[in-house]
Amino acid sequence: MTRPRPRLRPRQRLGSDDGAILVFALIIVTTVALVVGTVLVRGDGSLRATVALREVAGSTYAADGAAQVAINDLRTGHWGGTATEPADWAFDNSDDGTGCFGANSDTDGNPANDAVGTLDLSNFYPASAASGDGPTSARVECVAEDSTGAQGSPVPITNQNKPGNAILTLGTGGETGLTSSASGGNSLRVHGGVWSNSDISVTNGDIVSSTSIRAHTGCAPTSALHAPVVDCSSGTVADPGYPSDPSVTGTGVPPLRTPPTSCPAVVTFEPGYYDDAAALNNLTNRNACRDSVFWFRPGTYYFDFHNGTNDPMYDSDTNGGGGSEWNVSVGALIAGDPVGDSLTNPRFPADGNCRNPIDDVTTQGVQFLFGGESRLRVDGGANVEICGSYHGDRPPIALYGLRTGTSTRTSFTEASGDDGDPLTTSGTPSVTPAGSDNTFTGATAPALRDAGNGSATWFRPNGGATTVSRTVTMNGFAPPATIPRGSVVKDARLLVRHKASQNNAGTASTITLTPAGGTALGPFNLDRPGTLTTQTVDLRTQQPTVFNALQRAVHGNGYTGAKVDFTGTIARNLGAAATVELDAVRLELELYLPQFRAQSDAGLGAGNCLRLGGGCNLIGVGPSGGSYHGVFYVQGTTYTPTTRIQLNLSNLQQAEVFRFGVISRSLDFSTQGNPTFQDAVIQLPDNSPGWGFNGTLVQLKVFVCPDSPTCAPSPGRLALTTRVQLWDPSGSPAPGRRQVSVLSWSHTR
Repeated sequence: MTRPRPRLRPRQRLGSDDGAILVFALIIVTTVALVVGTVLVRGDGSLRATVALREVAGSTYAADGAAQVAINDLRTGHWGGTATEPADWAFDNSDDGTGCFGANSDTDGNPANDAVGTLDLSNFYPASAASGDGPTSARVECVAEDSTGAQGSPVPITNQNKPGNAILTLGTGGETGLTSSASGGNSLRVHGGVWSNSDISVTNGDIVSSTSIRAHTGCAPTSALHAPVVDCSSGTVADPGYPSDPSVTGTGVPPLRTPPTSCPAVVTFEPGYYDDAAALNNLTNRNACRDSVFWFRPGTYYFDFHNGTNDPMYDSDTNGGGGSEWNVSVGALIAGDPVGDSLTNPRFPADGNCRNPIDDVTTQGVQFLFGGESRLRVDGGANVEICGSYHGDRPPIALYGLRTGTSTRTSFTEASGDDGDPLTTSGTPSVTPAGSDNTFTGATAPALRDAGNGSATWFRPNGGATTVSRTVTMNGFAPPATIPRGSVVKDARLLVRHKASQNNAGTASTITLTPAGGTALGPFNLDRPGTLTTQTVDLRTQQPTVFNALQRAVHGNGYTGAKVDFTGTIARNLGAAATVELDAVRLELELYLPQFRAQSDAGLGAGNCLRLGGGCNLIGVGPSGGSYHGVFYVQGTTYTPTTRIQLNLSNLQQAEVFRFGVISRSLDFSTQGNPTFQDAVIQLPDNSPGWGFNGTLVQLKVFVCPDSPTCAPSPGRLALTTRVQLWDPSGSPAPGRRQVSVLSWSHTR
């Protein structure tokens, strides 16, 4: 069977375009796909970029807005804390425990944690409707710059003109270096470091320092100490050894001043040396003077009181007893250059009554130096402000306790090795005219200075019917150098080598001593020796009335010399053998000159109550355990390296401060009542170029948290930093009226 023949497929002709359309279609599809893909990719990137840019813009706007809110809060004095807001408060970098935005109530026992320095702005910047994200939150952290605002200074402050610590106690044993008891759960606040070369004891409240608290031999309890650095086993700090103003100028002890005896509206004191606490207390501790202002003019005041019976310079004829404590309990005491009408209208209880050394480089204030056992107590209702002087090379020390000097007696006696020989006549002696009888002959200065150089002799060759007297007057008796006012004579003796006419009661020779510029002391009788004899007349024991008068004269007027009158007497009807002879007159003096005496002077003996364990304070504010109703300011450094300071401040309402630091052997701080003042009681200014108090500089950091209801506790991303100045023209913060200057504004990338 024949199979069917297969159909042959027709052969394609060469050069035909059949199927080309498919290739074109594939090319077109591929190209379109690539273009569309590229467009889609690029579109997605742009979309993502748009979204990202929108988020960046939102964060930027949120950061800008948050910073503006914070700046406005600083301008208006916004209080963001839980503690009670003080009246008219605005942040000015003070040491009152507040931060930029107020303070919280203390809940953890650490006042250092109470300041509010952050501003949390939850859900602050709204999200756009198209984004679908949540709003942006922000957090602003605010930190004040050192040496600005309340911690600023209109004068340059460096390490050269301020102490190294706000509190430095130098004692190393025998007593607690720093004791603090703040009533009502309050704190001893300190701006600057606290350093005790022994220990620190807190019996109530806390001690809060802006920088550090250190002790050498322990702290009790450490939980009451709050500072960036707390070290209770540190080393010790050496006494800086600051010189007193007289030491720097080389002027020595200033001249003696006698306090006024009455108390008008303004009682004025001159710079100088004051040695009688009783005389000062007759003004500052007398109720009749309660309305007076006691003004101490600018200058140096040296208080070395001799009212303690144990003091070798004590004498009841020049100073009353009762101890060497100056008590200020009434009136207002202003020491330094007064500000405005403060003498007639004191600003107390506020400060600012005298020019503060932190305000003006030309400030000339006072320096109160205390020597010997002298000390100051302020209590009752007295208000006190003491202002020191500004120096560029040393602290403005307002209260100074002397470290060196001892009670040294000056002697002009026959004894060898003393300060000089007895005082003798100089110039030409004069004699009583002869009249109808003879008078003294041979009266020359060389003859009457020393024994054996001749003598002055008088006799009556023809006797006489009456008893007569003749006088030799000798001047001189001057010391090698003028003995200044305030000197205390302890012994005085006249060495008289003479012979009487006869041993009868009516023929005794007499001596009269008259200090230069003073009144006559005497006359008093001498013995009646029949031959030339040296008689020692101890004025203190044998002629106490004359001696006491001499003490008062020398203390009140000083001593430059004296006149001595020797009067001889010859009775009637005696022959030529009845002669009166004077061979020599010499004056011995032993005395204390005004001198700088250390408060640890061994010459004061065991009775010195300022010594360690003696129980007295060089500076005592408020009675121990009692109540003080005034205010006390020291605008300057307090430097009492060998003595103790006690501060018992009652109902502390005002900024009662020791500005420029305290250096003492030990310090006892306490408060009574319910203090409301929360600033630093003892302050050490920050180093400053002298910009003043008016401007408070703060640095703000703004963190943002997109799509988050809060930025706490995590701060989020840092988006902005800015530096802002808050300017108060008056120097005191004025909420709502402060001038604001933005010094820098920088977004982070």
